[in-house]
Amino acid sequence: MYVVHMDINEAVARALQAERAIAGLTVRQLAAKSGMPERSLMRVLQAEREIKVKQVAELAAAFEIYPHEILEQAELILARQDRREDGEVIEGRFGSIGRPDIPRHVAALESDVSIEDADAQREELP
Repeated sequence: MYVVHMDINEAVARALQAERAIAGLTVRQLAAKSGMPERSLMRVLQAEREIKVKQVAELAAAFEIYPHEILEQAELILARQDRREDGEVIEGRFGSIGRPDIPRHVAALESDVSIEDADAQREELP
């Protein structure tokens, strides 16, 4: 099986595409709302160019979210990619799923469990 390794730039692009879909905006509408040129926005959304911090902030404002939310979503996308590449599987309530072997701070974001409690739970896994 051929695996494509994703970098943070591509993960940010995917997070931005998801936010655009949630907001129901066309590329043209998002460009106008964020103040970014449409052509530059297309390149960012297709991960053809690296996104600048200022652009993350402008796009976050257009989506009415905080810039760190885009980066957190990108981290989650990378973590899911890593789980797929590792091929780790656990049996869950809904069948087999990839084992959530993700960074502690990302795991804490996804639940109400403290990092310490999440570590203790993870140590109990086989």
